[in-house]
Amino acid sequence: MTQAPSRDELRESLNLLRKDFETRATKRLELLSAKGRHRELRPRSGLDFSSNDYLGLTDHPAIRERLIEALGDGVPLGSGGSRLLRGNTEWHDRAEAELAAFKRTEAALIFNSGFEANVGVIATLCGAGDLIFADQLVHASMIDGMRQSKARRVSFRHNDCDHLEQLLREEGSTSGKRFILIESLYSMDGDRAPLADLAWLAARYQAHLIVDEAHATGVFGATGAGLLEEAGLLDVPLICVHTCGKAWGGFGAFVTCSRPIRDLLVNQCRNFIFTTALPPLIPIQLLAALEVIAREPWRRQRVLAAAGRFREGLAGLADMGHSDSQIVPVVMGADRRAVALADRLQAAGFDIRAIRPPTVPPGSARLRVAFNAGHDAVTIEKLVAILREILADPDANL
Repeated sequence: MTQAPSRDELRESLNLLRKDFETRATKRLELLSAKGRHRELRPRSGLDFSSNDYLGLTDHPAIRERLIEALGDGVPLGSGGSRLLRGNTEWHDRAEAELAAFKRTEAALIFNSGFEANVGVIATLCGAGDLIFADQLVHASMIDGMRQSKARRVSFRHNDCDHLEQLLREEGSTSGKRFILIESLYSMDGDRAPLADLAWLAARYQAHLIVDEAHATGVFGATGAGLLEEAGLLDVPLICVHTCGKAWGGFGAFVTCSRPIRDLLVNQCRNFIFTTALPPLIPIQLLAALEVIAREPWRRQRVLAAAGRFREGLAGLADMGHSDSQIVPVVMGADRRAVALADRLQAAGFDIRAIRPPTVPPGSARLRVAFNAGHDAVTIEKLVAILREILADPDANL
């Protein structure tokens, strides 16, 4: 080994290396700007029509009181380690038992985020020799999970069961298992998966169904257990993923499944094993949110009614796709048009963001209008009036 440089020489060398990489980063950012896809973090401002706080639970007084009470009782602020070390607590165990009962499954397992849950579940359950059929619009986390799994992947057209059946027939047999990956409600289009048809195809072609209910849990179903509950299919999927940072108003995620599958994840899922467990306050918050979801069904009724009122107000004037949920896209096509419309609405006091590729397919840039239980009829009518005025104006420069 050559003689080590002096400290000043070391700093100079590393500074030059950093500046060289910053030049590379700047060029990449300039390319994004040229395409109209440069993003930046913005503070909250205006009326919330962009968050996933569908039921308005992020500020619910009963949930806040439960957390204050827990802190007063000395609940630890951190978990201190992974669940397999000292991070497993009575609160984690209790929350998982109640979440499993809520979804009417044998078991549940808490993860640190929906992204981590999807990546970890798919990479653990699917492997080399397996074959995955995935809706082309599944979330980035499911795509990353498929990549890590080493299984072969086939995409089918969004919500197109005929295309999926064609692929299931054409692909024939495989040395491993076959899986169908879907979301029950798609976050950028607000449309539902044809769950009954997908379940039938899974049974006919011997494929395991993996369902992400991130945007449906809490909002749909007689008890808020999601679109699978609404369809009477809670017992059909191999495993379901649910995030808690959306309708639940908190953080983290959980999966629901059989006990053997839960045990497999505890033993082999890297995203579960090699991470610090969520602080006990998080499962306490989830339990409090679960009580509110059961006690206040009017919240899910109100948010769906609000979205319906918005769609009626813009009918015939805006492309809202096939949305029939609390998420309504206003598809503008070009990135520039979506950004310009979002800026106009921001200036009018509505926090609505432009969604551009690669989050959505090229040529389908849009506003993603997300409704919550706090939206009243007057606010929605005002938003509809402003949008109608802008979209009908040939001089709006969109």
